Amino acid sequence: MFPKFYRILIQTIKFLCLAFIVWFCVYFLFGERFSISFSDRVFASWFAQILVFLAAASLYGLFILAIKSSRKKWVNILLFLGGFIFSLTPFLAYHGYFQYQCNFWNQEIKNKKTLYINKLNQPESVKVIESVCKVDESEIKTDTVFSKQITQFFELNDDVKIQKAEKSDWTIKK
Repeated sequence: MFPKFYRILIQTIKFLCLAFIVWFCVYFLFGERFSISFSDRVFASWFAQILVFLAAASLYGLFILAIKSSRKKWVNILLFLGGFIFSLTPFLAYHGYFQYQCNFWNQEIKNKKTLYINKLNQPESVKVIESVCKVDESEIKTDTVFSKQITQFFELNDDVKIQKAEKSDWTIKK
């Protein structure tokens, strides 16, 4: 009973470690292509750093899980030290490169104004968002986006081009 539970637990931990590493890679390399974002901007600014830590801990965890008592002692020591050194990769990638890029994880929203609200579906709105890059604060970016609140924590934001319509369910927010 216990060895089977232990084996399932180890496989689950390995799967979670791999999932965090893949999430780190997808978030920083392809995250601009996804339109989902956090509603809470304070948590959004912390999320990148949380994800970096999870990826580093996951890399180290995979090395630690590779240590076996049946191996020679020097191989286990190399796995222990190599895992520590290799787990610094997410920290170096973020603090050496990604932190200095003006991408979505480094944007701070200065002003958000709701222009239109959908009468039939209240969580849908059209907003103008003014954001500034934390690296170069002189660069202000203004976007008009269609925003749909998924939950209280997440929203979908897609670029939109406003056009006049004769019959629509959208009203101007006052």
